[in-house]
Amino acid sequence: MPQFKFQENAKAIFEKCISSTPVLFRKQVKNGLVALLLEHYDEDAEITEAQLVEVIKENTPAAFVGLGIKAIKPLITDPDLADL
Repeated sequence: MPQFKFQENAKAIFEKCISSTPVLFRKQVKNGLVALLLEHYDEDAEITEAQLVEVIKENTPAAFVGLGIKAIKPLITDPDLADL
């Protein structure tokens, strides 16, 4: 995995995003999330909560985005980021 420099609670949000996914899909979600972050940011980039939440919102299927945000909401330091 690339060595992203997660800022604020971004690392915890990243991990929660993966752990809240059904076990059968976790590897796929993790690989997909890493690929999306690499598309938007360099491997050595600093990834903020806002950047990570934006990538999650933009790329999570509409039927699941609400559940995903609900899972990570307690970890987000800026409550406005959880708005859909």
